[in-house]
Amino acid sequence: MSERKHAKALSGALSGGVSLHDRMQSGLDLPLQAEFPTPKTELVQRFRLLYLGMKPVDRPIGMDILNGAIDSLIGSSSREEWKAVNLNVADAALIISNHQEEEEVKEEVKEEVKEEVLVECRVRFLSFMGVGRDIHCFAFIMDGGGQRYECHVFWCEPNAGQLSEAVQAACMLRYQKCLLAHPPSQRSLPSCGRGSSSLGSGGGNRGNGSVKRGVLSLIDTLKQKGPLPHQSNHGN
Repeated sequence: MSERKHAKALSGALSGGVSLHDRMQSGLDLPLQAEFPTPKTELVQRFRLLYLGMKPVDRPIGMDILNGAIDSLIGSSSREEWKAVNLNVADAALIISNHQEEEEVKEEVKEEVKEEVLVECRVRFLSFMGVGRDIHCFAFIMDGGGQRYECHVFWCEPNAGQLSEAVQAACMLRYQKCLLAHPPSQRSLPSCGRGSSSLGSGGGNRGNGSVKRGVLSLIDTLKQKGPLPHQSNHGN
């Protein structure tokens, strides 16, 4: 029952709705509440995952790009080579760090052990995310600037649904904070910071983008994708 409720809620979050990107292009003001559900919490959510690695990609968006990177990393490595990591998801950043089992850390040094940060991706630099053809696979693309794009790939158990939902919520919260910091009193969307990634910018210049446009475009892409593959399994 709980799985069905989760699937229904997630399906509603990812599907339907008026295209905010189209509204932005037409010059309509965006209300502070927009059409997004209020994120449940601002706390960091932690996921224990297997990290397949990072692969440079040619474009910042596209499921074909995402699936190509996933297939490439799976085909060039074995499961034994995948790295156990923690992925901390917050509205500011996604942080990948080494995961150590508690039994591997001696009691007397537990307090001194610090996680080694492998990758830190600011949410405003996210250009695309999604679940692969295998529902265990999740990946996101980060704009590295200078037309460099990095696709990071993970293996999730039991599936990638909760992680995908958490990253989407982080993007929504980031966008809402931008709106609160810069109320849409004018028709033009103000920049909420330097160096943001915009799906609409082909030049890949992070210094000229807008956090609003980047995060908004990512959310709009998620809306158009519809329900995740695993949701139909829960519903049957």
